[in-house]
Amino acid sequence: MMPARPAPYTLRVDVPGTRAPRWITAGLAVVLALWLHPVPASAETASFDVGDQVVVAIVDRGRANDIIVRTWDRPVVQIDSAEGMPAVDRRAAIFGTEKLPLTTPIPPMQYAQGSDGFGGGMLPPEEFPYSSFRPGPHDVVRVTAEPGAHLVVTVPASTGLLRTAILGGQTTIEGYRGANLYAVQGNGRLLLAGVSTTAFVQLNSGRLTLEDSAFERIRLRANGAHVVFAHCRSKQIEVTTVSGPIVYDGGTFDPGLARFDSQSGDIALGSAAGAQLAGRSQSGHVFTMFDGRTPVQQAPDGTATAQVEGGGPLVNAITAHGNVFLYDGSLANRHDLPADWRPVHAVFARRREFPGVLLRPRSRF
Repeated sequence: MMPARPAPYTLRVDVPGTRAPRWITAGLAVVLALWLHPVPASAETASFDVGDQVVVAIVDRGRANDIIVRTWDRPVVQIDSAEGMPAVDRRAAIFGTEKLPLTTPIPPMQYAQGSDGFGGGMLPPEEFPYSSFRPGPHDVVRVTAEPGAHLVVTVPASTGLLRTAILGGQTTIEGYRGANLYAVQGNGRLLLAGVSTTAFVQLNSGRLTLEDSAFERIRLRANGAHVVFAHCRSKQIEVTTVSGPIVYDGGTFDPGLARFDSQSGDIALGSAAGAQLAGRSQSGHVFTMFDGRTPVQQAPDGTATAQVEGGGPLVNAITAHGNVFLYDGSLANRHDLPADWRPVHAVFARRREFPGVLLRPRSRF
C-alpha cells in the first residue's frame, strides 16, 4: 500500500524541546498558500456595445490612479477593474450643437513662480477643434475612477474622441488610433505609446512621454513637467512649457507648423530626416552636434540654424532663459557627451521613470 501524499503547502515548525500547536501550523499554511497564489480583490469586467465614433471619457476622483487605455478592432468598450467596477455612465449625445460643439474649450493654465526664480503667470485659454469627427448622435461612455483605482479600458479603433481628465498617478495610452485624443492630467506620469491621432495633451508636473507615435496635429502644454518625444512623426505640432524641458528625439516632421517654446526650460531637437532646425535663446545658449555633412549657421546673438539631410520643414525651438540643443538622430546613440549636453540627455534617459511614489502591483484580472 502506497503511503498517502502530504497535503500541499503543509508547513512544519520544529522548535527544540517544543511542538508547535496545530492551529499555528494550519494558519501558517494558509498564509503561505495565499502568498503563492494571490487572489484578486473583487476584480470585475464590464463590456458595452457601441456605435461608430464613440466618445469615451475617463475621469477620476482622486490621485494615485493607475489607468491603462488600449485599443482593439471590436465595437466594444471594455473596462477591467482590479478593485471592483467603477461608476459607468452610458448615454447618447448629439454633437455639433451649441451645448456640445465640435471643439473643446481649454481653460487657462495658471503657474506659480518656479525654483528658477522666474515669475508666475497664466497660459491663456484655447480651443481644441476635433478632427474627422462627424456632427450628430454619438454613444458616450463615461468612466469615473475612485482614488487609487487600477483600471484597463479598451476602446474601439473607430473611437471618435477619447477624453482623460486625471488628477495624478500613472496614465498609459497604448496603440490608440481614434480620431481625437484629449488628455489632461495634474501630475504624475502620462505615457502615449504607439498612438496615431489628433491630440491635445496637458500635464502640470511629472513626466510626459510620447513614443513611436504619429500626430496629424498635436497641441501640448506643460508647466514644470518633463516632455519627451521619442521616434515620433508630426505634421502640425506646437509644444509649450513654462519651466519643464522638452526633448524631441529621433523624430521626423511633415510639412506644417512645428514650434517648441519654453519660458525657462531647455529644448532639444533631434531630427532623423530632412528638416531645417532653428534655435533661439534669449539669455541661454544654442548648442549643435551634427556630422560634417550638415550645414550649420551659428550667430553670436543666441541663434542657430541647421539643414539636416538637405533641409525640409522648418522647425523652431525658442526659449527665453533655457538652452537649445540641435542635433541629428537620437541621443540614445550618443556617447561621451560634453558636460553641457548631459542634463538634457538625462531627461531623455529617464523618460519612463515614474516621478513619485510607485504604485502597488496591479492585481490579476
